[in-house]
Amino acid sequence: MSQNPFARLARWLGLDRNPLRRRCDRVEAAVRLSAVLGVLAAVVLGIMLGLREYGLGLKEEARQAQTRHPVNATLVEDVTTPRLSAAGAAVGHAQARWTAPDGTVRAGTIDASPSKHAGDVVAIWTDPHGTVTPRPQDRETTVVAALTVGTGVPLAASAFLAMVVLSTRAVNQRRARRVWEAQWTVVEPMWRINGR
Repeated sequence: MSQNPFARLARWLGLDRNPLRRRCDRVEAAVRLSAVLGVLAAVVLGIMLGLREYGLGLKEEARQAQTRHPVNATLVEDVTTPRLSAAGAAVGHAQARWTAPDGTVRAGTIDASPSKHAGDVVAIWTDPHGTVTPRPQDRETTVVAALTVGTGVPLAASAFLAMVVLSTRAVNQRRARRVWEAQWTVVEPMWRINGR
């Protein structure tokens, strides 16, 4: 048997000219070849979608950088009702006042650290009219979103195609065992000597 890895790969994918290959072996090899081609196509698609997502993220970064502004808000009360944020940090709410980028004075409830008290200054983000908004999207968020899309497609396709290959192999092995058992019932009597 050849130790050449390319020859082994060709044999595994059914690309060799083995005259002993049964029809079920050819079907299984065709499924494996289709799965390999499917994974390669999914990798290319994942790269394309990841690059597209990155481009959209850069545009969103630029848009949010133009429409969101850092503003200093002054608390008019102590922070109350602390809770855990999505990042796991303790945050609370408090009433505050701030001057919007358009010059108007605004007031409202903002998130702040539980250690803040009335009179403390807290950095917030607002739109041009002073409405509190989340901080603008940063490069890290853009990269993570692009990588998630770019790797998610190939991983999902690989998992699905691996299940297809394994299922095909299991079905073929069950079928082969049934065929071998049926053929053995024909051959077994000829192996017996004097009815033993």
